[in-house]
Amino acid sequence: MVKKIINNKGYDGPYDTPIILPEKQVIGDWIDYNGHMNVAFYTLAFDKSLDIFLEDTLGIGETHALVNKQGPFVLQAHYHYLNEMSLDEKFNVRLLVVDCDEKRMHLCLDIFSQNKDKVIAVAEKVLINVNLKIRKTENYPSWAYKRLLKLKNTHKNGSFPSVLGKEITLKK
Repeated sequence: MVKKIINNKGYDGPYDTPIILPEKQVIGDWIDYNGHMNVAFYTLAFDKSLDIFLEDTLGIGETHALVNKQGPFVLQAHYHYLNEMSLDEKFNVRLLVVDCDEKRMHLCLDIFSQNKDKVIAVAEKVLINVNLKIRKTENYPSWAYKRLLKLKNTHKNGSFPSVLGKEITLKK
């Protein structure tokens, strides 16, 4: 007998500005030969926090993907490393919804060091909703899109980092 998973994740608000995701701490395996957190683990910290947001806030994370064969793919990601983090440093990932439509979301995430009381890194991501059976894009469920719109509206007056939307270039 196959056990059916029921998707009862996420909620309809009210939402905080920004969404503050669970605290994390830099561990020894994340430290590189320069004596600070390696860039690969910034990506991991952002990604794991994004999974929590998708699951617990929007309700379209892992549980939704397993039940409905529909999940988020990252189309584009842009990172800014503004400071460094060291062993045992505690931090949170904070998230703002910049924009969205029926199939996509544009998010801004930052890593905020509790020890230093400042932003350490910023990630800007565009995600798209994909039907996992046929590997094609499709609209979010209407309830999830309503949540995204509410988040976008709630976050519109949020404090977005100045690096949001900046292109990659060498300063001349």
